[in-house]
Amino acid sequence: MSISITRISDDLYVASATPPDVSADWRTTTPMRGRQLTRTLIEMGAHQQDVGDAMYEADPVWVQKLRDPSILPSQTS
Repeated sequence: MSISITRISDDLYVASATPPDVSADWRTTTPMRGRQLTRTLIEMGAHQQDVGDAMYEADPVWVQKLRDPSILPSQTS
């Protein structure tokens, strides 16, 4: 998989992606929130399923955080 995502805190992630999943080599320069990261990867040409798989691997509850911004940060990082 050429999309790599790492959760660094409750809803902050760093990531990198390479072709053919995206149009050009890319990596975050600062941590990004999940919603922003997924949108950025899809806009760069990544398939929604590949982005979802990489996000799930980094954080199994990432979808819940996208749907409910009031979810309290977890006690584990």
